[in-house]
Amino acid sequence: MSMAVRIVAWFQSSVEELPPEVVEELPEDVLQQLRDGVIDKIPEDVVERLPESVRDRVPDGLVDFASTNTGFAVVLAIIGVLAVAGFVWGIAKSAFKAAIFFALAAAVAWFLFFQQ
Repeated sequence: MSMAVRIVAWFQSSVEELPPEVVEELPEDVLQQLRDGVIDKIPEDVVERLPESVRDRVPDGLVDFASTNTGFAVVLAIIGVLAVAGFVWGIAKSAFKAAIFFALAAAVAWFLFFQQ
């Protein structure tokens, strides 16, 4: 049995282990997509449309909380700031090296010019 088939079989069994009232309240297309392996989690907006009594029975591991992952957003923001800072530092360092090089070249040129 291939790895993908085992994963699909495992997930289908976990969908079947959902409480019956949750399965009854889920839209048929979402339930079918879960069984077929098209999606691996129940979208958050679908869970929000469920009645409150059923919403509490849905395991957190089966809900796709894409918009509430603030930790991931913070990590991405920190990486972005560090990337911009590194870019600016690289540009400044290169400009400083060029300024030093051309200052030395000018000093040598003026020294040789006045030697004549």
